[in-house]
Amino acid sequence: MATDIGGATSLEAGAELERTLDRLEARMEALQFSLRACRTSPRFELWWHDLRETRETWFRLVDPDGQDPIPEGS
Repeated sequence: MATDIGGATSLEAGAELERTLDRLEARMEALQFSLRACRTSPRFELWWHDLRETRETWFRLVDPDGQDPIPEGS
């Protein structure tokens, strides 16, 4: 029975991680769109900073021991 509880907890944690990654991915896409569409906006630097932090979080969750495979500025 303990295995079922642990398995269910593991499945829930995995599902929550997937939802978090999906939200971060959607945020990155929205920020990238904003950066491309509104380069002259006073918010450009803020969006760029937010995009970098969001990417770092996404990669840290995907592979905690890995490194960002996409060089900055891509």
